[in-house]
Amino acid sequence: MSQLSRVQQQAVTHRDGPMLVLAGPGSGKTLVLTWRVRYLTEVCRINPGEILVITFTRAAAGEMKMRLTQALEEALEEQPENDHLQKQMNLVHSAQITTIDGFCSYVIRNYFHTIGLEPGWRTADEGELKLLKTDVVRELLEEEYAQKRPEFLEFAESYAPGKQDEELEKWILKLYEFSM
Repeated sequence: MSQLSRVQQQAVTHRDGPMLVLAGPGSGKTLVLTWRVRYLTEVCRINPGEILVITFTRAAAGEMKMRLTQALEEALEEQPENDHLQKQMNLVHSAQITTIDGFCSYVIRNYFHTIGLEPGWRTADEGELKLLKTDVVRELLEEEYAQKRPEFLEFAESYAPGKQDEELEKWILKLYEFSM
């Protein structure tokens, strides 16, 4: 841990409940969180399956799991008879080091029955989502055309001159994507 700054070391050894680490790119978040999980498993004797680390990218989650595995392997090389470390090494793959959407999927997959979700649920792929969005926009436009509100008709004429709504649909979907 000598390579960590004082603030990073404080984040690693924090013991007063949950912790949120916010820092910019390249600031050492993955390193700090890796040391944190190692500290929790080795010093606090918490099993990896009891730890939740949420990152923004799958790459960061994968890198953190890899670094944690390496750290535990190094610790085991130094203390090969340490039963606790051996147990942690076996459990490291059960650690919830994931993205927000990965964690949400995990919760739904494991607790679908408590929210009344069918067991065969699945997440839509990009193509399906694109079709659904297009269908929703078309339904919305039909409803608006049926209501014939002057504001909407002026909007439609401004962004989709003539009888073609494709440009209007594109603008609505662009606005939606931007807002997301």
